[in-house]
Amino acid sequence: MCHPRAVRPTLHPELVLKDAARALGLDQIIDIGGDGWDYDTVTALDTHGRTWIMRAARRNDVVPLLIRENAILPHLEIGLLTPKPEKFGTLENGFPCAAYQYIPAEESSAEIISAEATKLAKALHKLHTTPQEIWINHLPTSPSWQERTRKQLEFTATHVEWPTHVLTKWRELLEVSHLWDSPPVLCHGDLGPPHLLSLDGHLVGIIDFSDLEYAPPFVDFGNLLTGFGKEAMLRVLLAYVALSGENLETLLAASYGYRELGPMYTAFHGINTDQPEFIEEGLARALEIFNPR
Repeated sequence: MCHPRAVRPTLHPELVLKDAARALGLDQIIDIGGDGWDYDTVTALDTHGRTWIMRAARRNDVVPLLIRENAILPHLEIGLLTPKPEKFGTLENGFPCAAYQYIPAEESSAEIISAEATKLAKALHKLHTTPQEIWINHLPTSPSWQERTRKQLEFTATHVEWPTHVLTKWRELLEVSHLWDSPPVLCHGDLGPPHLLSLDGHLVGIIDFSDLEYAPPFVDFGNLLTGFGKEAMLRVLLAYVALSGENLETLLAASYGYRELGPMYTAFHGINTDQPEFIEEGLARALEIFNPR
């Protein structure tokens, strides 16, 4: 969102994106491309020489996510840098866009997350305890995470030929109710390497809050486990439970359980956004997890 990433071709015409950026006072265009799968981006300078990232939703289903970010992020304070939308506009085709000042940093490694575990734990604890009045009008609080996940699993089962043993394992896992009992909080929802920013070996920011959700904290730790590995995640988790009072063993087990469900989420996203490559990736990851060599 706010740092260089792998660039994808834009879905909106470049001229439309340039016009929208200039309408926000961003006259000197530096770069245009796709920021991940959900947004087209324009990197540009304002009249004071400051660098901005303008993001425009690429699809209709992304529009409410951008609107939600625009409502919540200006009020989010977690002790690390986060994008603060300051300029808002609309493309000529009706899609919304918003601009944030660029955060000069790069994606973090597992080594940095391990070294900065306490700092990240404090930021996650602040995120998870964000006052409800900041987000309650912008995020659904029901059904529960467990019920949502059951519905998502059964939905994917009508579109993906999951191996029987994988589908059975997931269904059994979701019935272990005590594993998922942690109270829901405000979760980031996608804590992978591109979304944790570091500079000179220090963690400085968290970006891309499109997947914010009201869910148990193991969602964020399961994503840390997937993105950075066991050692980094465990260091953060140990520091986190010292702050939150959560049960370490339960949260650790649930984080591993959440990681096992990861391929299903990937396929679910692919089905919803009509991107078959995500369905194929989810199927391949499921086989890798449940049929290890």
